[in-house]
Amino acid sequence: MSFAGVKCHLEENENHSFRVQISANATKTVAELRRPLEEIVNGRTINHPSLTPTVLQHLFSRDGINLMKSIQQETRTYILFDRHSLKVRIFGSSVNAAEAEQKLVQSLMLYHGSKQLEVSLRGRGLPPDLMKQVVKKLGPDLHGLKEKIPGANFTLNTKHHMIYICGDKELKHKVEEIVYEIAQTSSGPNGSSEMSNTEIACPICLCEVEDGYQLESCSHLFCQLCLVEQCESAIKNLDSFPICCAKEGCRAPILLRDLKALLPIEKLEELFRASLGAFVASSGGIYRFCPSPDCPSVYRVADPGTPGEPFVCGACYAETCTRCHLEYHPCISCERYREFKEDPDLSLKEWCKGKDHVKTCPVCGYTIEKTDGCNHVECRCGRHICWACLESFATGDACYEHLRFVHSAII
Repeated sequence: MSFAGVKCHLEENENHSFRVQISANATKTVAELRRPLEEIVNGRTINHPSLTPTVLQHLFSRDGINLMKSIQQETRTYILFDRHSLKVRIFGSSVNAAEAEQKLVQSLMLYHGSKQLEVSLRGRGLPPDLMKQVVKKLGPDLHGLKEKIPGANFTLNTKHHMIYICGDKELKHKVEEIVYEIAQTSSGPNGSSEMSNTEIACPICLCEVEDGYQLESCSHLFCQLCLVEQCESAIKNLDSFPICCAKEGCRAPILLRDLKALLPIEKLEELFRASLGAFVASSGGIYRFCPSPDCPSVYRVADPGTPGEPFVCGACYAETCTRCHLEYHPCISCERYREFKEDPDLSLKEWCKGKDHVKTCPVCGYTIEKTDGCNHVECRCGRHICWACLESFATGDACYEHLRFVHSAII
């Protein structure tokens, strides 16, 4: 594609991503064309207050994926859902992206409101083996629950430790009471355990264990609240990773199974991001985060003395130089590219040096090159310029009159 001296070329990289190359006679022109292109490439991030992590979880489901596909087709946009940061970005024209955002928010809220009621079998205050106890007492198809509440419809999701209910909130409350009763009588450290919580002190608070939780890896018993606070402290202090058993002399790692039982999904995602940040911070500059805002991707920095390679982010698709950490710049050194970033017109200024046939319009500042013809030059801003003294005029006749009377010639 080319127009008015500008050429745009789309080429495919080895990893099947694409790069747009823009070339023109003036760096300023390239910058003007690059800005709207970057807006399209960066996309529109949705920050609607209604889209809480709980609502966004629906996009993991088949219905959520089909919903995004349908909106993409209707609005001629592309919707990217980052499963790590739970961020949604929409790519397309500003008008189409705004329409897609409105449709996605409305559809997700409607879907969330009509979704089946849920009762979770894991989380804060619940024993880690609660689902096993529920299946043992109520059956894998929850027939025992159906006998206690006739006419109701229940489904057990063993993957997500969840009971789905078709009904109203009153029905959900009845199910919660039955589940709570099972949790209270459940065997293990959270219920009527073989070892009383009062017989042992929590290694963190050094008080009698309350609402105890036994770690999977080492079987040491803690207050559940103390373990949750340990995880929250690790989120704030990057030097707290890896998270290990706090009992003196143990240091066994706290397993993912424990973290899932102790923390809600929002807090667990926050802990994972903090863990990744701690890894990057402790790498001594070997690894860095992708420079795109809120992007969770990490890349390895180029070794000292070696040229930077392109890092093509799999999350935001930005291309970054692994040496200078700016946009990837083939065929130009990092130092030179940084100079161009600080002054986009640098290459044009250097090209103009020592050239008598190149001057700047006194009205708009546009660079003009005169290779032939008389001393009357019309700039792209519409002003008529005297090449000899750079005085500007509204019409060509006024400029010619000036050349005849002031300079005695038009050449």
